[in-house]
Amino acid sequence: MEFNQEILNYMNEIVMVVNDRYEIMFCSTPMKNITGKPSDRLIGKKCHLVIFNRLEPCPNCQLELLKSGKMAVDIEHDTITHRGFRKLLSSKFQKLSDGMYAEIMDDITSTKKLIDKLTHHTKELKASNVILNLRRKETEKEHKFIMNTVNSLNEGVMVVNPDMSVNIANQNLVEMSRQRESEGRPAKCYEMYGYTEQCRDCPMLDKKVTRSFREAFGKKLTVSFNRFDQYIVESIRDTTKELKLIDEIKSQQSVLEEKQRQMSLLNKDLLRMNERLKEAQRIIDEELRQVGEIQASLLPEVLPAINGYDFGAFYTPAEHAGGDYYDCIEMSNGYWGLGVADVSGHGIPASVIMAITRAIMRSYTYDIVASSEALAMVNEILCDNIHTNDFVTMFYVVLDSRTGRCNFASAGHNPMLFYDKSEMLVRKVTAQGLFLGAFDSVEYEQGGFEIDSGDIVFMYTDGLNEAMNGQREQYGYDRLISKIMMFSELSVSEMIRNIMDDVKLFADGVPFEDDITILAFKKI
Repeated sequence: MEFNQEILNYMNEIVMVVNDRYEIMFCSTPMKNITGKPSDRLIGKKCHLVIFNRLEPCPNCQLELLKSGKMAVDIEHDTITHRGFRKLLSSKFQKLSDGMYAEIMDDITSTKKLIDKLTHHTKELKASNVILNLRRKETEKEHKFIMNTVNSLNEGVMVVNPDMSVNIANQNLVEMSRQRESEGRPAKCYEMYGYTEQCRDCPMLDKKVTRSFREAFGKKLTVSFNRFDQYIVESIRDTTKELKLIDEIKSQQSVLEEKQRQMSLLNKDLLRMNERLKEAQRIIDEELRQVGEIQASLLPEVLPAINGYDFGAFYTPAEHAGGDYYDCIEMSNGYWGLGVADVSGHGIPASVIMAITRAIMRSYTYDIVASSEALAMVNEILCDNIHTNDFVTMFYVVLDSRTGRCNFASAGHNPMLFYDKSEMLVRKVTAQGLFLGAFDSVEYEQGGFEIDSGDIVFMYTDGLNEAMNGQREQYGYDRLISKIMMFSELSVSEMIRNIMDDVKLFADGVPFEDDITILAFKKI
């Protein structure tokens, strides 16, 4: 018997024999790793007391089953050793004889930790795959949107890779160059013009080249070049009719100077030309209207539907196309990027820069929850790609919808108006920062606040507070703040509608000289 017990002492498993009263009759040497006491000092002690520090038998103990002749199942013990380490033991039970039972315990702590670690890694991999799939779908959606927008332009557009291969060519350019899918698309950009070698005025040869005049496929073209990262974006416009019209005007002016006697005939020609110009103006107005529709489609189709928050927005351009912009970018973990921007100037140039700014915001600032970091990134990309005197102002708020905490940054934009319901007042909130797209390596100050129930965040462009009446008086901040307080109990959409009604009443029919954009939200 002693020989057999000696063998048990050399086993890794802990072997323990107890009687009907849970008293230890024998335990192997490894038991000391749990209790800190040698085996002979445990004899006669209650197993549940000395091993698991319990006054009563363990809830999942199998001895009662064995006593009644039933089958015992394997269980797990979670205990703390005398040294304070946590141990997880897998136990098996066996009836030896009447009144004597054996429990064999195996330390599975390290195995359990390994399983938990593998399970954690598996969950992380699954989460990463979900995020990657969402980003891929968003990228595909953005690409489809950009292609639809590019194909809707009246000008030809071509994106050229660094090796002069054609990356994108819109439908207008394909039709202009008389290329059909059956003929195969040219491999190089110069082949799109019908050339066999690189153009002499290629911007890849001289970075200073921003515009070129070319003759191709029987037309006179004006080509504008823009750089976007390592790509060249070429905008091709057929100016054959415009140049011909200019030549006609010059010819008519010469005739007027040389032959005054033909004034009546020239007047008839001028009347016909005037009709042409009216038609050209009509076409331009129609194109501007289409640009305005495209620009309006860039704004969010629906406002965020976040439990506990109410959103509202308003946008109207001073002309067919404007330079104002607002956006609501949904990020992960309940974060939202909410911004209002104003591009310098009006018309098509401002609308193009607005579209570029929107694309940069949605492509590069996703999941950047620091507003100052997001504005710095947008500024860097705009500086690399805007080669005019235009710039963008923006006020950007990142909202954690779960906690109501917000951080914000401003790029030379109007201050945000914050209605604090607890104090019944409106504060102007701003931060230091220069315009976007004007200066390289700009650092933006970041501020923060927490929105409570009834509080309102009100962002806008200067077209609102600078709206004028016939006496050239501005609507001003005082009127705006008083209306926010007056309508604070309404829904955000109703509040904005009442404010705009008041602005129109103040202007008394005077057209707005600048675009007006509003984005506001309230904690319900």
